[in-house]
Amino acid sequence: MTFAKMLYCATVLIFGCTMLSSACEIGLSNYKGKFINNNRLLEKILKLETMLNTTLKKREEMLNQMLESPCKGHLRIEDVSHEKLTSQSSHNALYPSGNAVDGDLTTMFMTNFDKKPYWWVDLGSSFSVHHVEIWNRKDNVGRRLRKLDILVGPTLSEMKLCTYYKGHANNGEYLILNCSKPTNGRYVKLAIGVQEWFNLMEVKVFAYSKTCLADE
Repeated sequence: MTFAKMLYCATVLIFGCTMLSSACEIGLSNYKGKFINNNRLLEKILKLETMLNTTLKKREEMLNQMLESPCKGHLRIEDVSHEKLTSQSSHNALYPSGNAVDGDLTTMFMTNFDKKPYWWVDLGSSFSVHHVEIWNRKDNVGRRLRKLDILVGPTLSEMKLCTYYKGHANNGEYLILNCSKPTNGRYVKLAIGVQEWFNLMEVKVFAYSKTCLADE
């Protein structure tokens, strides 16, 4: 039996096939003694087996991920924060928290001069957050936006860091801040790590949609 044929037979056996060709069955049977005693050839077969098992494991993981996703890879990203429930670290009647998600770039929210001020939005249900888009204040205080944590979590007391923005931001700057990896949660919180007024014109939270592209 040739080496190539033996590798073929071994490959078939490793993949767990139950239907072997008669030629392969006979060849392995006739060659059994020499096959087992050839250490060099055995090492090659074992190496091939390890490689195939590793490949199979990776393919299985990919398949499981595809099966778990109802969209099978055909996902879209959309703004999931528009006109959702919001709040902030201190109340300001002129510049309420809801202005950040009203779709109007002429309005803004603003806190008082708080120690570590924050703003948050309740998305209504859990999403896999991809990134956050921010429209900074347009006048000469845009530099207030700095040392910004963007946090995502199932509750306001259980949050993970999506991303961090060092700043300072420019007046009227438009920022796209990507999460280091998709982060699951119902709440998204923006928090400044120093004492400051916190004010933004608009905030949009983009997450993977719960409907598939094929459904549109």
